[in-house]
Amino acid sequence: MEMAGKIPNLMLMTDAKLCIGCHACEVACKQEFDLPVGPRWIRVVQVGPRKVGGKLRMDFVPVYCRHCGKPPCADVCPVKAITKRSDGIVLVNKELCIGCKRCLEACPFGVMQFNAKKAAAEMCNLCVHRVDKGLAPRCIQHCPTGALFFGDPNDFGKKIEDEAAKSVVPSE
Repeated sequence: MEMAGKIPNLMLMTDAKLCIGCHACEVACKQEFDLPVGPRWIRVVQVGPRKVGGKLRMDFVPVYCRHCGKPPCADVCPVKAITKRSDGIVLVNKELCIGCKRCLEACPFGVMQFNAKKAAAEMCNLCVHRVDKGLAPRCIQHCPTGALFFGDPNDFGKKIEDEAAKSVVPSE
């Protein structure tokens, strides 16, 4: 995944217009990590129904760790259990984590979770075990609409532009 000597900043991104709220990403994640009922490292949030332009509208938004450029969760960790790799992936070292939960409070997206059984913080790690093998995160593989995208954010911008160009109807 290295390009011209530079490692891309890998990200999971969403085209919310394509999300249909099927929760396939949630199920795939739970199965990949054998997560019990309760914790969801990716969750689909329903917005609505609400009236927009006199019509009912409902949207769905996948919520997950954004692997921030400067992760606030890592900044507040007193034992440096949270680190950011050179490719942008943020990881929690569960052996170092002391369970203080400061990272949960610092996360602006509310995606850090505390696993009481392991007494450690957890969140989406972008299926780092798959990424290290050149594979995409499991949620990407199971999204039926292509609402989730994994890779370099610059490529995502191009994907959105390409999709927008396809949807333009020529004028007469």
